[in-house]
Amino acid sequence: MRTAKIIRVLCLCAGLLPAAAFGQSRAESFMYHKTLDKATVKDADKFLKKYPESVYAPRIKQLKDSLLLVQFQKENLSLIPREEALRVAGGNAVDAIGWKKDGKEQILALDKDFSLRVLSPEGQLLETRSIPVYTMETRQAARKLVLPMEVLMPLDERRYYVHFGYLNGSSEYVEALYLPPQDIVFQAIYYGRALPLKEGESYRIEGQSPEMMEGLNASPEINWIARRFKENPSLIPVSEADLLTDASIRWWLQRNAGAATADTKLSFGLLDAESSLVSAYRKAKKESGKNYNVAVFDIRGYTVIVAGSKGGGKYTLVWCERMCRNKKTDPYIYNYYFGNDGSTLEVIYYKGKTTYKNKISLASQTVRHQK
Repeated sequence: MRTAKIIRVLCLCAGLLPAAAFGQSRAESFMYHKTLDKATVKDADKFLKKYPESVYAPRIKQLKDSLLLVQFQKENLSLIPREEALRVAGGNAVDAIGWKKDGKEQILALDKDFSLRVLSPEGQLLETRSIPVYTMETRQAARKLVLPMEVLMPLDERRYYVHFGYLNGSSEYVEALYLPPQDIVFQAIYYGRALPLKEGESYRIEGQSPEMMEGLNASPEINWIARRFKENPSLIPVSEADLLTDASIRWWLQRNAGAATADTKLSFGLLDAESSLVSAYRKAKKESGKNYNVAVFDIRGYTVIVAGSKGGGKYTLVWCERMCRNKKTDPYIYNYYFGNDGSTLEVIYYKGKTTYKNKISLASQTVRHQK
């Protein structure tokens, strides 16, 4: 069906080719029209060999290239429908697609664990492969296919790839170009912060992609995926200021993993003056202490305490916790002030109808929890 459509397009293109140009011999014009009528690679080569400098030569070359493309597609594009591929692949497959290898039909079945089975059209297992996970996280999140497999030729090199996209959790989106004959996969990732979904979306991520960095010497396959990322409305670039903030928050949470419930030494994080944490601090209401002013505010899904030195120019992330979503059930900071020593911050929490206090010493960088 696909081949028939391409041939019809070729015929239409041939109809647009010009009549004999002025100055061309009758034999040349006759051979030109005969070549169009026959529309074979062999006849196109005959014409180009005999009249390489003809005014018709560019049109005949175009015809030859189109014919070669049709021939390539007939030899390499599978005729197995997706529905049939899925039926043969069985219930464990999240997707399946037809593929030709050396002119023979095969089925590629992508399973739930992202292993890949190569099957005959009758369902015989020929070999197994796997798609390596691409993630920025240390813990592997569940993968979910969100862009079904498709066979395409993205680089105009007469080489077909299997293209698909998947999620790692909700904050990482990956697209892949896979070459089954060589068992090579090219992958690019977009990662960051999951945002509320709009109608019809399966993901929405504010973040960045290492493959989109300027000056990166990447393969043509990776560059092709990176261009798709730029055009994808569900992938929202994050500002440099927010990138700095996200990095500071991640650093603080990793260094102070047990601080929410245990009395412990804290690791304060020194902030880049260009981060959105610092700009938000500058605009926020502040409590004045002995050597520092502090502010409590919400940013990027977290409630933070930021301290600024009274000498100026030094900003520190003192405390960080998930922003309260429900004040009836979750704890939230109700008030804060410095104690008599001017360096211990008294942080008052409400949780439901109860209160408790955290004491954070800016001098010793410690936290104590008081019920």
